[in-house]
Amino acid sequence: MSKTSFSRKRGSALRFSDKDRERLNGISDEKAEAQALADPDNPPLTEGQLSRMALAREVRLVREKTGLSQPQFAARYHIGLARLRDFEQARSEPDFVVRVFLRMILEDPNKAHRLVKLVESEANAS
Repeated sequence: MSKTSFSRKRGSALRFSDKDRERLNGISDEKAEAQALADPDNPPLTEGQLSRMALAREVRLVREKTGLSQPQFAARYHIGLARLRDFEQARSEPDFVVRVFLRMILEDPNKAHRLVKLVESEANAS
């Protein structure tokens, strides 16, 4: 197992040395783009891929706003854990209804949880 560790907290700014910062600031936008396009390991992303990545970030941010881990979030809101992971890693996109539910969770997580519990109790009563 790798012994690599990271000290940077997710979302915090990257820290470059003065030498690296000077080197990066010396590269023009055109040269940086040309170098990126010439890199066979880094093909340009399509608009669809960029859109899927933005949606994945939105799903993760909704979950992180609740302060829940993936398993906790999935259990609380009855979303399959594997499905949630696929959404967050841009392997699949949530359908329209799931996107609406995620937006509802973002706006009022407690209300969304109460509605889940209400529907759950109604289903158990049947």
